[in-house]
Amino acid sequence: MKANKKQCLISTALFATLAIAAQAEILVSQASIAATQQAGEPSAIFMQLENNGNENVQLAFVESEIPARFALHGMQQGRMTDLNTIEIPAHQRLSLKHGGQHIMVFDLPNSLKQGETFPISLFFDNGEVVRTKAVVR
Repeated sequence: MKANKKQCLISTALFATLAIAAQAEILVSQASIAATQQAGEPSAIFMQLENNGNENVQLAFVESEIPARFALHGMQQGRMTDLNTIEIPAHQRLSLKHGGQHIMVFDLPNSLKQGETFPISLFFDNGEVVRTKAVVR
């Protein structure tokens, strides 16, 4: 009976570890957000997103503990367009950058000063959530 219980606990721990490892497909690096002069001024978030998984993944939405409104944006013929999602192809890296796909931030309660950090949570369609801090630049 004790051996069975121990085997069950080991199996459960192994399954939990594999589940966590299987979800760690998206890597985020170089996250930054543009400084603002005053509260309410819009800003933009830029970063590198790397998909180490075998399937394309969609960035579905963004949240922060700082109250703000977020929008996924792209550029088309030199104009900003709203996007429902941002796709990160399997085994590829995508740059969210000025003049390309990026995350807009609206209705900030305070200005953003250089050197501060801005916490964000990125939600993907595969269920993965990545929490990171964007450096104000």
